[in-house]
Amino acid sequence: MGRWADSLSRGVKFGLDDLVVYISLIALVAFGVAVRLLPMKWGIYLDEFDPYIQYKGAQYIVENGFSAWYTWFDPTRWAPWGTDQSTAGLPGVPFTGAAVYLLLNFLGINVPLFDVVVFFPVFAGGVIILLGYFLGKELVNRGVGLLTSLILAIDSTAIQRTSLGFFDTESVGMIGMLVALVFFVKSLRGKTVPYAVISGLGLALMAISWRGFLYTINFLALYVLIMVLIGRWSRRMTTSFTIVSSITLFAVAATPAYGIGMLISPYTIGSFVAFFVCIVRTLADEIPDPKKRTRFTLGVIISVLAVAGVLTLSGVFGDISGKFLAIVNPFSRAEEAVRTVGEQNPSTWSHFFLTYRSLVLLLPVGVFYAVRRFSDEAIFIALLALTALYGAGSFVRLMILAAPAIAIAAGYALTSIITTVRPVLKHELDRKSKASQLSKYYGFFTIALIAATLMPIVVDSAGLKYADRPAMIVSASTGLSQEIPDWIEALAWMRDNIPQDAIVGCWWDYGYWINVMANKSVIDDNATINGTQITLVAEALLNNESVSLDIFRQLNVSYVVVYEPFTLVSTNPPLALPPWYILGDFEKSTAMMVWAGYNVSDYISAVTINIGGTLYSYPLPAGPKAANTTLYQLLFYPYIEAYNQTLGITISAPQNYDLVYRSPSNGWVLVYKINYP
Repeated sequence: MGRWADSLSRGVKFGLDDLVVYISLIALVAFGVAVRLLPMKWGIYLDEFDPYIQYKGAQYIVENGFSAWYTWFDPTRWAPWGTDQSTAGLPGVPFTGAAVYLLLNFLGINVPLFDVVVFFPVFAGGVIILLGYFLGKELVNRGVGLLTSLILAIDSTAIQRTSLGFFDTESVGMIGMLVALVFFVKSLRGKTVPYAVISGLGLALMAISWRGFLYTINFLALYVLIMVLIGRWSRRMTTSFTIVSSITLFAVAATPAYGIGMLISPYTIGSFVAFFVCIVRTLADEIPDPKKRTRFTLGVIISVLAVAGVLTLSGVFGDISGKFLAIVNPFSRAEEAVRTVGEQNPSTWSHFFLTYRSLVLLLPVGVFYAVRRFSDEAIFIALLALTALYGAGSFVRLMILAAPAIAIAAGYALTSIITTVRPVLKHELDRKSKASQLSKYYGFFTIALIAATLMPIVVDSAGLKYADRPAMIVSASTGLSQEIPDWIEALAWMRDNIPQDAIVGCWWDYGYWINVMANKSVIDDNATINGTQITLVAEALLNNESVSLDIFRQLNVSYVVVYEPFTLVSTNPPLALPPWYILGDFEKSTAMMVWAGYNVSDYISAVTINIGGTLYSYPLPAGPKAANTTLYQLLFYPYIEAYNQTLGITISAPQNYDLVYRSPSNGWVLVYKINYP
């Protein structure tokens, strides 16, 4: 009985340590989920724009089956030509939404599909926070795992991409990525095949959901190459990477949006190089002489890298273009689609610092300790931190990749600093004959260091501030923390009043909303997959009515929708100004000019205006071509009289466009019917 009691006592003592960690982890997950549910006080809506097309995909799968996705032709997108959805989009997110909905119904839980896809990102956010803990734990320790969970719980980018209603690529893709990294690390220590299979399935899920998988597979390839080059290769590594990359690339080849051509391309050639290097190193093990084995391995590896590099740079495997080129080379942002999309811009130092505060300062310290200690896990941490930081710096949307990397590197720095300080502190206390106070001083130092690191992040978290806002459609695409129903009103009117066979013209930002919520055919949308048609739309909006009517006739457009969140200045006659700090179509006309190759100075120039007795130099449609620009005629039509009398700006009234709807709340969304001559 006594022996059993002693055993139980020892178990309880160990269990209490675990209990503290897991209670902390549960609290972090619960907190992260609660934060992501904050937008619910404004109602249950999908957020931003892309989630709407993902919802439409899930709805199509529920109604027609999973296999129907691969033959789905959607005539309502990019009208009048239509879109092959299987090649235009990735199946992972809509497949996941449909699968969750069908599973809940099978279990007798009858929830509308719309509610499932709205709440799924919140669930995904909780899973990502949990997986962040396991990644930090596997690479360093449980404390770093908890720090990683904390950062993922409050990180602004992670919150944005896994908040209520953000049913898009990252909510599924980040789960796949973290599963892949956690189990790849575990596979290098034991149970190689089962863990590598799980890792490969995770990365495959990421691949069919988010093109960001290219970062993960190339990161693993880089890690394997470096480990072989520095003599840290193992047969487990060859087995694990072969399994992971094979499963992932099979999923890529089976996805129509990628196809077989993606396998041999500059985007994936790194995985083949790493695989070949692992095979070479495995064969080199048969060479008994260590020096000859090393020379043979290095010679072959250098030759393979040189050949692969030359073939890639010469374009044999194809070109790196678009946003992927912008990630690799941030200075090469020549394509219109990259330059005019905010989430594809580079990150700034202030963005990093305001988001991660002291962790950014600890990151290089963590990398320094990692390079200094040079263990397998330390090399993994250093590479993860540097590559994720580079990717996020090149492309602001990839900030979500940096969150776990920064947290782990900073946690590694904290652990290393605390470990380094302990013997120094012990030496000083021994010298002063105060060795008994070591635990007290060491505890105070540890708590103070951790508190100083985390307090600024938690107390002034940009993520917590960002979370407390309504869905973009609720705030009328302003991003403000208030309910502005203009777009909801307009979409409902379009759904009920525009004929079902009509085609709607608009700038691409609103394509998904009009297509999914108003159930109308559109000539462009947020996928920006047809640059030629976007250029045509830009030319139509930025030219006179004669040109715009010719272009819209080619595209069978019957209605045109424009949007501008005007700020009302006076009421007699009514005068409103475009705000500039919120992007409506007037502000976005500068992006349209990039697409069309026009000069901003021909359309917009600064005008001195008097507001409340103060003179302002304000950019308005006062350029030499502005008066007869179709877009400006449609946007400023309600205020033409005031612009002429008060500001001396002449804008012609549209002749062949009839205003049939103006959103009643603020008049921000206008719908015109085209009367072709």
